[in-house]
Amino acid sequence: MIDFSKLKGKIYFNEKFIDNSKAKIHALNHSLHFSASVFEGIAIYDKKPLFEFDHFKRLQNSAKILKLDFKLSAKQFSKINAKLVKHNIKSNGYIRPIIFRTSHSMSPDTTYCKSSIAIACWSWGTLFNKKSITLGISKWPKLNRKIFPIEAKSSGSYQSSVISRIEAKQQGFDDCIMLDNEKYISETTACNIFWIKNNIVYTPSTDSALNGITRQAVIRILKKVKVSCKIGKFRMKDVLNADSVFLTGTAAEVQLVGKINKTDYSLNNYIFDIIKKNYDLIKSKSLKRLSSI
Repeated sequence: MIDFSKLKGKIYFNEKFIDNSKAKIHALNHSLHFSASVFEGIAIYDKKPLFEFDHFKRLQNSAKILKLDFKLSAKQFSKINAKLVKHNIKSNGYIRPIIFRTSHSMSPDTTYCKSSIAIACWSWGTLFNKKSITLGISKWPKLNRKIFPIEAKSSGSYQSSVISRIEAKQQGFDDCIMLDNEKYISETTACNIFWIKNNIVYTPSTDSALNGITRQAVIRILKKVKVSCKIGKFRMKDVLNADSVFLTGTAAEVQLVGKINKTDYSLNNYIFDIIKKNYDLIKSKSLKRLSSI
């Protein structure tokens, strides 16, 4: 298990490259207390960031939604990442940029707060590192975009996810499915969900889920290989009747699900194999943006 506070190498912190061990914030940091931060996770393959521009644009949009300042250009962002990869990565890894507020308030008032940015980079594998995983069903609902800025990848978006993952692990599952406040399927604690039934792929709309970069890539793959993909509002009965189920995410890549509660799913599906093959090809090219697919 990694203690991320003890990572070696460099980190970009407020316009400087410093040792990871020196990248510290105060205990009374505003974002620590009020969940007011936004972040990204960018996969690195053969020392090249995958979909870097798409992650940059989403980080930029997330900062705008949460009223945080983010002044780096896409070119500056890319140059910083390249320098960090050179210092910290031998081959594959992960980049984690985060924008957060300073310690100039201990209330929701942010008048005197400034925005800080840190970008870290380390060697890392996949999220689950196994052929298939098991899922429970969380009792905690995901909020929809009518009452929460779900399209921002923010720390606040993950509060119910953290609790749900803890409870899922206590129940013997690897992760869990989260439903929205109307009982429609949303996503898992950190991944988008897809399922296959009668050679058609289904995935929930993003009313209560983050529109993941890997999710978008898989939808483009399906269009390219001419496999039907239906996006909409679905209930648990829909996924429980599926032939195969899989998750998508930057750290998870495309991950098979073997069981949801007591329901087992096939781990052999030619459509999933096509998706996996095409995604692995994209990884090998280390594309800068989704439009290159």
